[in-house]
Amino acid sequence: MRVSETTLKSFSWLAATVVSLGLVGFAGHEAKAQDSDETETYDWSAQLVSFDRTSSTAVFKARIESHATIDNLEEFSDGDRLILVWSGRSWAAGVRDLARDPELTPDTLSLPVEFVSSENDNQYLNFRIHVPEASAGTIAAFEPGTRVTGISPKMATNWTTGVQTLRHYNDVS
Repeated sequence: MRVSETTLKSFSWLAATVVSLGLVGFAGHEAKAQDSDETETYDWSAQLVSFDRTSSTAVFKARIESHATIDNLEEFSDGDRLILVWSGRSWAAGVRDLARDPELTPDTLSLPVEFVSSENDNQYLNFRIHVPEASAGTIAAFEPGTRVTGISPKMATNWTTGVQTLRHYNDVS
């Protein structure tokens, strides 16, 4: 069977179009993957101490990891803005570090906080966070002592966007 020159040109054009569309789709997929890496999040958990709806802030208490080397807790005063660094990879397992300007890597589970206090011979850290408006009603309904889960972006350093959402610890939404 003999194929005409027109058919070969049409087939070549069609093949080039399919390959081009595939490359465009792949490039778009790669760009989307890079964008999603920039907004990768993690979960953390702490005990609610108090909520102030007027200032949209809440105080939480979290355990300081036994292997953490936070030697400078006495240098911090109530209200000092710091970066809390959690231990863990995708789920925060305890406070690993607390610093004014820590060195962050893309995997860092960081949270912008205000220092409140430490307790129990520096085994627990009390810290204040900005509560997102969408979570204010949820937090207002909780009693002090309630375990809460927060979702934050990795490498968070901005006070107002450091927490994306807050929910009850047992909610799996």
